[in-house]
Order: sequence, then structure tokens, then C-alpha cells
Amino acid sequence: MTDPSSEEPRRPVLRWYLESLVEGGRQLRRIAVHPLPFRVGRLSGLGLTLASDSVSKEHAEIYLRGSELRVRDLASKNGTFVNSERIDDAAVREGDILHFAQVEFRVGLQEIEPAEELAKEPPTVSLGKEGALPQRFVEGTRDLPQLLRDHMVTTLFQPMVSLPSGALAGYEALGRGVHPHLPSTPTELFRIAASLGVEAELSHVFRQKALELAGGRRSVRALFLNVHPAELERPDLVPSVVEARRRAPHLRLTLEVHEGALADLGSVDRLRTQLSRSGVGLAYDDFGAGQARLLELAEVPPHYLKFDMSFVRGIHEAGPRRRHLLTSLVSVARDLLVYTVAEGVESKEEAEVCMRIGFTHAQGFHFGRPRPVEEL
Repeated sequence: MTDPSSEEPRRPVLRWYLESLVEGGRQLRRIAVHPLPFRVGRLSGLGLTLASDSVSKEHAEIYLRGSELRVRDLASKNGTFVNSERIDDAAVREGDILHFAQVEFRVGLQEIEPAEELAKEPPTVSLGKEGALPQRFVEGTRDLPQLLRDHMVTTLFQPMVSLPSGALAGYEALGRGVHPHLPSTPTELFRIAASLGVEAELSHVFRQKALELAGGRRSVRALFLNVHPAELERPDLVPSVVEARRRAPHLRLTLEVHEGALADLGSVDRLRTQLSRSGVGLAYDDFGAGQARLLELAEVPPHYLKFDMSFVRGIHEAGPRRRHLLTSLVSVARDLLVYTVAEGVESKEEAEVCMRIGFTHAQGFHFGRPRPVEEL
């Protein structure tokens, strides 16, 4: 008789799955693609039954060719699509977006225990209103892991000047993607990252690239680096910045957190304390874009307060009430010994009004557009 204790533990196995958004996009449902081959269509008894008239009775089949997962269309009326391209037979990878007619799924891969039971009954997905797609998955989830792994990003540097002199005070690092199959703008990249829960990782990669590019440039004396709110509780945030300062001691660093992060005042307070001990500044970015958090500003004042461009845009043409409001806010910051930065200054007229109001710094196309490090 075999001694159970002598048997090697069974290793986890990888299982493919399809995931769909349900409940108006508020919930994610996973459907195991097992056993293979796995048929999809309108008929009951298939691996996946889709209750939609746009789907053919036997619409498509997912199968393995060697170790490669593939999908083939079964002469369906409305087609099978991989990443928006209609296919007859194609390989699929983790993160790919599949459409069976109008019905959308994302391909995933999960490690499970061998003893884990799968659903005994083949799943049926009811789509409710005919022809309506579930909320679309964000495209790009397949390629973002490569961008993060290989640091496929670059940095543009936008100057910030002191007022009223106009002397260069530093640069803000603005991350951009360089992956051939992904958008370059940080807004779009963070949207993709949010769908995978890796916003903190993307922010870290942007910041590391900026430090790598600026660290060897003696002409860059001060650098403002953005921090995503998801990073505030990460224990590696401050140590990574401190290590960057050690490697480039000529750089004066300031971390920028969005005004919205002030809702978690405890985290921001701890961050400010840790940064101050390490000689790193803290800035609140886009102040006034949401609600101007004056109480939080007083409780945990930053070193820099960056006013959202909505305050500054067209300020030279604004009425006295708007100018008075902005002057009062700048005065409050000055009383708290906080430097104030006017963002989005695009004209000489706006710059002159910002000087009269009392801003200590300014940033915008009037003073310089974002440029690659080679042009600094």
C-alpha cells in the first residue's frame, strides 16, 4: 500500500478562462475554458451558451494546437473577432479581446489547484437587451505587461520658472509610453493599467525612467515627479526615491500627489513626514480641479501647491470675483509658507496677472513646452 505522505504534492495547473463584464460593468465573471476543445454558440449543452440571436447555433471553437491556444470560427453568420479583427482561425493570448458576434470576452490565464472543482453545468450567459454589448474591456491589456517589464517608456521635461524673475526653477517629468501597440499618453496608459490593477507599477516605471534620464544631466537641478494615489501606502515608495537621491545627489526632488489623494489625509501626512526626513519635497497637484481642500491644506501643508490650469486659463480676461478668489487662495498658501505654482500659463497676459496675484512659480507653454532630455 502506498504511503500518502510519500507522494509528491500535485503542482498547480494553468487554466484558460474567459471573463465578461456583467451588472452594467460593475462585476467581472470568469468562465473556465475547459475541457478543450471548447465550443461557443447559441445551442444548449455547449461549453458556453450565449443567449443572443446575433450568435450562431455553433459559433466558434477554442482549442489547443500544441501549447498554443487558438480560436476558429465555425462559419458563423456574424463572425468571430480577435482584438477587433475578424478571423477564421487565429492564435489568442492572455489579454486578447474576443467577440463572438457582438458578445465580448477577455482571455485570461489562471493558476489553480488540481483538486479545484469546475462548474458541473455548462455556463449560459444571458445578454438582456438584444444587440447591446457589455461595457467594453480596455484594449491594450495584453501589451501593458511588456511595457512594464521592459520599461518601454520615456520622459518629457517641462520647465517651471520662478516669478517674477522667470528664472528656471526646475522641471516636471511627464511620462510617455513608447510601446508600438499601446497609446503614448499617460491618461490612456493609466486607464489600461487601472483595468489590471497595476497603476502603481506604471507610475513607478515612469518615475524610474525620469530619474534615469535626468540623473546624468547636471543642467537638471530640480525635478518634480508624479505619484499615483495607489502608491501612497506602498512601503517601497519612499525608499526608492531616497535611493534615487543617493545616486544623483545634485537633484532636488519633489513628489507630486493629486489633490484627490488628500481624502486619505493620514497617508499623505505620513508621506510628507518621511519625505521631509529624506530631504524630498511634496507638492499637491491640480489644486482646485475637484474641491479645493482648504482644511487638508492647513492640516498637512505641502512644500508646493500647484493650482489647476482652470484657475489660470484666461485669468487676464476674468472678472474681479475670480481674481479675488485666486488672490485669496494664494494668500492662504503664502501664510502657510507654501510655494504656489500657476499651471497652464499660455500667454504673456496670463503670466503678468499671475505675478500680480502673487504666485511664486509658474509652468505652461508660455515658459516652455515639454521636451526630451536631449533638448534641455
